[in-house]
Amino acid sequence: MKSILVFVLLFLCNSYIAQLKVSPKSSLKTQKHHGNNGGKYYSEYVVQPEKLKTFFHSGQIPSSFPKYDKFKSYDENKLIAKQWAKNNKMLIKQEYWYKFEK
Repeated sequence: MKSILVFVLLFLCNSYIAQLKVSPKSSLKTQKHHGNNGGKYYSEYVVQPEKLKTFFHSGQIPSSFPKYDKFKSYDENKLIAKQWAKNNKMLIKQEYWYKFEK
């Protein structure tokens, strides 16, 4: 009887420890979002940098543009970027204003 009890306790402890294992995170941000392509999101910004550069008159991403915060959801990061864009509209080409107003 004691051996069965010991076996059950070892099994439960092993199961509990297995659930605690944490895999190392990549240095890239990985956020799941439900956009046009879905899946994980890997970028420094809420929009891919190559595409984001085309939105600005200078062709460069301003240093004040908010970086993607992996501790926030994709939608929260998108809202932060939209708010920044509204406050810095003069830096954005007029044909891209609509992207930040939706």
